[in-house]
Parts: sequence; C-alpha cells; structure tokens
Amino acid sequence: MSYFRSLAAIVAIPIGIIALFFLCWLLAAGCSRAHIIVTNHSSTVVSNLVISGSCKERHSDMLAAESVWRTATPYHEGEIWFSFYSSGVSYRTNAEMRSAFLGVIYTIGTNMIIRVETRG
Repeated sequence: MSYFRSLAAIVAIPIGIIALFFLCWLLAAGCSRAHIIVTNHSSTVVSNLVISGSCKERHSDMLAAESVWRTATPYHEGEIWFSFYSSGVSYRTNAEMRSAFLGVIYTIGTNMIIRVETRG
C-alpha cells in the first residue's frame, strides 16, 4: 500500500499547486485594473512621467519622441492624474474614473497639449 500512497502524493502535490495557481488567478482577475497608454507625438523627450490619484502610482523616467508607454494599475473610482516634465515645464491633467472602466489613453501632441480618451 505504501507504493500507492507515494504515487498518490506525487500526483496530488502538482495538481494541488496548479489548482492553487488558478484560484489565485481567478481572484486577481476580479480586481479593477486601469490599462493606461501614453503616446508622445511631440518632437521632444518627456521625462518624469507619473500616473497617480485613485490608483497605484506608476512612474517612468522618460518617454522618447514618437514612442508609447503602456502600463496597468489597480484603481478605485475617482480621478487618475497624469503629469510629466518637458523642456523645464511641468504638465498635468486628469481623467475621471468610473466603476466599469477599461482604459485611458493620454496623447501628448506636437504643441504639448494632452488629449485624454477613456474607454469603458
């Protein structure tokens, strides 16, 4: 009988680990996550990009001209703030978050005007 118990333990341990992984994955999938895309269409490098507010803060040191930064962060209903520096000037804007939110897109234009688009 000890052979069958050993075999059962060898099979049960990996199955238990896999089941625990999928349970944690299902619980995490229920968390609200904001998918954020920042596109730099300006001809200058922007630095010190910060996403904060009613979400877990995300930071990027710099974003080159004509490039994209993608991130995801847990959030609560409220405002998400986006700020950055370019040529010694600080820029900041916000987006209002709803409960059925999927993502926000920040586009930095050639004249440093920030366009905000939310997708729900």
